[in-house]
Amino acid sequence: MRTLGRKPHYGDQFSPAFTRGVGMANMHLAGPPSAARIPNHPNSIKHPAQQAVTLVIQRMLHLNPVVLAHAPADHAYAQELATFLELGCDVRCDLKAGQLRAHEHLVDLVEQCPEHLILLLSQHSWPQRLPRERWDPVLLARPLACVLIEPCPYPTLLERRVFFDVQKGNVGRSLKRWLWQQHRDPVGGTRYAWSSDLEELYAVLADRHGTQMTATGEVARRFVREASSEFECVLWIACHQRTLVEAMGELGSLLGMVLDGQERDNRLSIHEMLAVRRCLIVLDAPSEQVRSALTAFGRSSTLITTEPVEIRQTPCTFEYARLLVKQQRLTEAYDVFYALMNEAGEPGFCPQELAWICDHWGRTVEAESLRQLVQQTPSHQMGLFD
Repeated sequence: MRTLGRKPHYGDQFSPAFTRGVGMANMHLAGPPSAARIPNHPNSIKHPAQQAVTLVIQRMLHLNPVVLAHAPADHAYAQELATFLELGCDVRCDLKAGQLRAHEHLVDLVEQCPEHLILLLSQHSWPQRLPRERWDPVLLARPLACVLIEPCPYPTLLERRVFFDVQKGNVGRSLKRWLWQQHRDPVGGTRYAWSSDLEELYAVLADRHGTQMTATGEVARRFVREASSEFECVLWIACHQRTLVEAMGELGSLLGMVLDGQERDNRLSIHEMLAVRRCLIVLDAPSEQVRSALTAFGRSSTLITTEPVEIRQTPCTFEYARLLVKQQRLTEAYDVFYALMNEAGEPGFCPQELAWICDHWGRTVEAESLRQLVQQTPSHQMGLFD
């Protein structure tokens, strides 16, 4: 029996933190300082290079096997298609297991392969008609897609399955959507249509990886609605009048990452995550600093809006800063605590929180100066921690 060994592991996706962050109602303000509540999280990003290697290995282990069943004469097309699909989906295309041997028919190969199948139909792979009892029990009960490369006497009933004709549309895109559907919801439906006025965005962002484009806010929203099924996920980051630290914190949170390091380490960790994932990052009206720092590369692509679609303001409150600490978004918390100190004109409870953050980063001199501020704070202000 032909086999690729490991069965597909559908559902190997990002963590549930893809959804937007914890609401303000979930804050817990009683008890000891925030520092005491932060464990040494096993996923904390301490060594970006090691994290990148780990991500690549994890992706290779969890790729979903797909067999491209084809005749030797169609190998060049199968190779081109496999390259496109592996860049655009979390799949591993096996051409060797899918190439027909001498005097072997596609039906024979399908019977032997337990993995998901893409049948490339041509005069070489389906040279003559077969009686229905030969192919019906095999082809109509399998999760497979068919691609008609050239006219041949294939059973017309296959057209009721997932069926694409190279003369009638973009086969690569269609197969990519079908494969992501198999990964997410095999029983759901998929739309195989594209708006002609969005073709340039599709060609640059969906068909290629590591690319970026700029569009108006309305065009960006339309593209996201249409093309989301061609990516592992779409992450929309509201950037208008937000700092790099704020935009980066939201992106890391949506990716389900623990970013408790300083700005540079966090940025490298996000880049390494996006380099091995197939994501579309939408930077909504970013500053030049945010744009240059968070533009994705590797397998991910970036869409940048020219005017804001969504405007979000970061709360500058002690409660919100404590929430950020609880979520281990320390760089954002650091900025908010310092903003509160400067705004109020007195340290309040911020130095104690900031001292722990600086200790966590190894900034001992700054941490010690902050502790001196804590000692100078009147004793009645410490009631929060009583």
